Amino acid sequence: MKNNYRRGSLYFPPDEKPPLISECVRRVQFDEVDSLGIVWHGRYVSYFEQGRNEWGHEYGFTYIDMVKNGFTMPVVQIHIDYFSPLFFDEIIKIKTFCHWTEACRMNMSYEVYSEKGILSAKGFTVQLYTDLNGKPLLIRPDFAENFMRNWDKMVKK
Repeated sequence: MKNNYRRGSLYFPPDEKPPLISECVRRVQFDEVDSLGIVWHGRYVSYFEQGRNEWGHEYGFTYIDMVKNGFTMPVVQIHIDYFSPLFFDEIIKIKTFCHWTEACRMNMSYEVYSEKGILSAKGFTVQLYTDLNGKPLLIRPDFAENFMRNWDKMVKK
């Protein structure tokens, strides 16, 4: 049986617990588009990054928190599926989902919507826990473990 997560509704196996979801909006800038006024495909990586950063601020798991607690989380995998173009000066919405996992990593997925509410792109990133020297960790740092213990309290009903 073929795994059909990528173009379907899921990138990861169904969540054991509901995801932690965040949304933010931004305006497409002039330096993000090509000569036709269409967002260049490589810009979606930074849209995902903005979504992940806003998610971290909303849930108290920022990059600054990571470093203060002695770890980082580099992206080790990224995937993007494109559906419909975005255009210069358009207000877009970035929806970010953090998916529950028992593994020593963070699974995030993203949806980017046009001003008209049309799905433009979606994708995912996988980030691994490492120490500040880049050495992969085999268990989650205390900060992350405490975060995971409070997951159910943070889920938006």
